[in-house]
Amino acid sequence: MNCRLQYVKTYIDVVVRMRTDGTYIPIKVIWDGREFEIDTVTRISQSQPPHVGGNVAIRYSVKMAGKEKDLFLEDRPRRWFIEKPVIQYI
Repeated sequence: MNCRLQYVKTYIDVVVRMRTDGTYIPIKVIWDGREFEIDTVTRISQSQPPHVGGNVAIRYSVKMAGKEKDLFLEDRPRRWFIEKPVIQYI
């Protein structure tokens, strides 16, 4: 049996700080009933999600528990998501 890694767009709840200039800074992710504190935001850029494709979104590269992760904020409707890796057996 072969397997491959596939990614799915997964919407998440995010607690944010809104700066006076209107930018959002994520401070906590809530996913599957668990809370994950964001240690630091290392980069904010606009890009198309590399694995799930779609429209350009705001990409937040963050560190949570010492690990690098990417969070995406799409514009319409304004929602947060991650690219969740899923092993698919073929």
